[in-house]
Amino acid sequence: MRICAIALVGLIALTGCGKKKGGSHDGGLGGFVSGGSGGNDNPASGPTDLPTDLPSGMPTDLPSGAPSDLPSYDAPTPSYTYSAPPTYNSDGTNDITATGCDYDESSRSFQYTLNLRNPETQSMHYSITIEWEDQNGGSLLGSDYKSVTVASGSSQTLSATSYRTLTQQTSFTCKVTSALKYPSST
Repeated sequence: MRICAIALVGLIALTGCGKKKGGSHDGGLGGFVSGGSGGNDNPASGPTDLPTDLPSGMPTDLPSGAPSDLPSYDAPTPSYTYSAPPTYNSDGTNDITATGCDYDESSRSFQYTLNLRNPETQSMHYSITIEWEDQNGGSLLGSDYKSVTVASGSSQTLSATSYRTLTQQTSFTCKVTSALKYPSST
C-alpha cells in the first residue's frame, strides 16, 4: 500500500493534476497548460536555445570596388573619321570678270559678257544678277538673271542680255549687283 501511495504521489507530481498556471485551468482537467492559451499569458516568443557562440576569425579586410583581376573594357574606336565640310566664300563676285558692256541698236538690247572661274574644290552653283543703269539719273534701264553650275577649277562664259528700246543717246553702266554661290548637289 505504501508503494501504491508513493506511485500515486509521483504520478500526480508528474502530471500536475489540479495545479493552476497563470490563473487558468485547462477545462477542469488536470495536466500542464502549453503555448500560452490562458487569457493573460505573454505572447509566444522565438526559441530561447539559440547558440550565442558564433564563429570567430572571420576576415575583416575585404576588398572594396571591383576585383583587380577582371579584364578591363576599352571603348571601341570608331571606324570612321569626321572631316569638316569644305569652306567657301558665298560671294561669287570675285569669281567673275565682265567685258563688253554695250547696247546693240539692231537687236535693241543691252549686252554684257561674264567670265566665271570657280576656284573652289567642289562644283559650285552661281545665281547672278546683272543691271544696266543710266549714268545721268541712276535709273534702272534693264536687268538680267543667270543661274549656272561650274565644276571645280573650271571656267564658263555667259552672255547677259536685257531688251529695251532707247529713243535718245544715253550713257549707261553695266554691273553685277549680286553673285551668290553655293555647293552644287549634282
